[in-house]
Amino acid sequence: MAPACAAKRPKLEPSASASTSAAQHEHQRGDDDYVLGNIMEIELCNFMTYGRLVCRPDPRLNLVVGPNGSGKSSLVCAIALALATDPYILGRASSVGAFVKRGEESGHVRLSLRSQSQASDIHITRKIDANNKSEWLLDGATVPKKHILDVIKKFNIQINNLTQFLLQDRFCEFAKLTPIQPLEDTEKAVGNPNLPVQHRQLIERSRELRNIEVAIKQKEQTLNNLKALNAEQEKDVQRVRQRDKLFKKAELMKKKLP
Repeated sequence: MAPACAAKRPKLEPSASASTSAAQHEHQRGDDDYVLGNIMEIELCNFMTYGRLVCRPDPRLNLVVGPNGSGKSSLVCAIALALATDPYILGRASSVGAFVKRGEESGHVRLSLRSQSQASDIHITRKIDANNKSEWLLDGATVPKKHILDVIKKFNIQINNLTQFLLQDRFCEFAKLTPIQPLEDTEKAVGNPNLPVQHRQLIERSRELRNIEVAIKQKEQTLNNLKALNAEQEKDVQRVRQRDKLFKKAELMKKKLP
C-alpha cells in the first residue's frame, strides 16, 4: 500500500503593495478544501523504489508517514525534484540519474498543483534518465527549467526553506538553526513579502532605540557629573563672596580708626 503523501500549502506570492485582505483571499480554501498551490496528485514512474505510483494527497495533509522501508523518502525526493530542486540538496545523490529505478533507463515525476480552479490545475513533469538528463514539461508542453521556477515562485514554494519543506535527512540541519532563523524562514513561508521587510525594520528600529537609550544614559551621567561639579563650584562662589564681604568690612573698620 502506498504511503500517505505530503500536501503543500503555499500561497501565491502577493506584490509588495498587496493588501492583507488580498493575501487572505488568496489563501482561502475552495469548495473541495484545497488552496492555491496544494499538490492535487503525484505520479511516479520508475523512480527509486517505485515502478509506478499515483497518490492524491488530502488537502490538509502536510507530512508523509509510513513504516520503515515503505518509500517515504522516495516520495518526498520525487516532490522536491519535480519542483526543480538540485539533487545534492536532498542528500541522496549528486545527479538525477541516481533516482531512476535500478534496471530502468528512464523515469518521471508528475505533480498537479491547484490553480484558480480544478479545471485549470497546473501539471509539472520532470523526465529523467540514467544519463543524468532532465526534461521539463508544463501542462504537457516542453519548457525550460526557468518556466518551472516561475511557477514555483508564483505559489511561494520554497524547497530550501526548512520550515516549509523538511526532509528526514535534514533534521540535524534544522536542529542546528539559531532561534532567529526559524522565525525568519517562517515569515518567508507565510507568503506575505511585507513580513520579512517589517521584521528587518523592527530589528533596525530596536537597534536604534538601544543606541538612543545608551546615549540618554551617557547624557544623564554627564548631566549628573556637571550638577556635582556645579554644586562644588557653588560652594567656591559662596566662599569668595564671604571673603569679599569680610574684606569690605575690614576696609570700613580701617577707615574708622583714629
